[in-house]
Amino acid sequence: MLPRKHQEKFFTSLAPMKGLTTRHFMDTLCDCGEPDEYISEFLRVHPTATVTSDVIDLVENRKSMADLSIQLLGREPEHFLRIAKVLQHYKVKSINLNCGCPMPKIGKKGVGGTLLTELNIIDDIISILSNNIDIPISVKTRIGYKSSKEFDIILSHLLKHKLSTVYVHARTVKGMYGEPVDFEYVKIAKAALDCPVIANGDIKTAQEAINVIKETNADGVMIGRAAVSNPWIFRQTSELANKSQAFIPTGKDYFSFIKKLQSFSEGRNLTDFQKTSSIKKYVIPIADSVDPLGNFPYYIRRVTTLQDLTNICKNFFIKKYEPDE
Repeated sequence: MLPRKHQEKFFTSLAPMKGLTTRHFMDTLCDCGEPDEYISEFLRVHPTATVTSDVIDLVENRKSMADLSIQLLGREPEHFLRIAKVLQHYKVKSINLNCGCPMPKIGKKGVGGTLLTELNIIDDIISILSNNIDIPISVKTRIGYKSSKEFDIILSHLLKHKLSTVYVHARTVKGMYGEPVDFEYVKIAKAALDCPVIANGDIKTAQEAINVIKETNADGVMIGRAAVSNPWIFRQTSELANKSQAFIPTGKDYFSFIKKLQSFSEGRNLTDFQKTSSIKKYVIPIADSVDPLGNFPYYIRRVTTLQDLTNICKNFFIKKYEPDE
């Protein structure tokens, strides 16, 4: 990735979100305006771990031509190397080390954000990978485990290694997703590291993405939840970066996006209820975004069939959202 001053547009990355950033979701984004890079949902690394079929499907069968990095979550360097050697046979941009997942059930296993309390293990993982595989290594981190005062020592460890990119979620691990984001630490990382630094954390709109990049001098932004509620956010960010009018989706655009998501459940050996549930996890954030105080989110949360889901979305996006059409 080139430094931002040499890019024609700001670099964007889709943050990995367990159960959401599937190949099907990525394929649907192709028609909305893609990010420059996708990072996969984390693949657990442990003594019996393998490169799972969904990861292989993602690498080999995705519609997108954008870069793809595979995120690994674990703590045993030798098993990281075993998995990474398999991934060398596929076209991936980087192996991304998860050092930021704040979920307690993950932390209890000594992985994700908990690794920030054992920086020597991070050193060991990066070293064994760098010395034995050709795939670049990137890191996604938070600014500390309990306190942002830990960030200086985290950076000192990252500086020991040749990394392709560092993604900084500007909260502590203990801060989960409710702690205020402090992008000043992205600026600190950018000044200290000699690799691209990507800002992450509660970036909700394209304008916020542009503002964060300008304020921190980051090389780009990583966007997660906002890309589910607004799948056009990467297109909008690119358009604003190039001083053009940002795309404004219509009700028909939203309805078409939801119908495309539904098409991915066709032919799968699932009950109608299971198919409905798999689509609702995408539609609920959209409903909350476009109608936060209305009935639309209420009914979407309670729908149990695909037909009812379609009818409710059609009624809102075609009949109510654009009543003059």
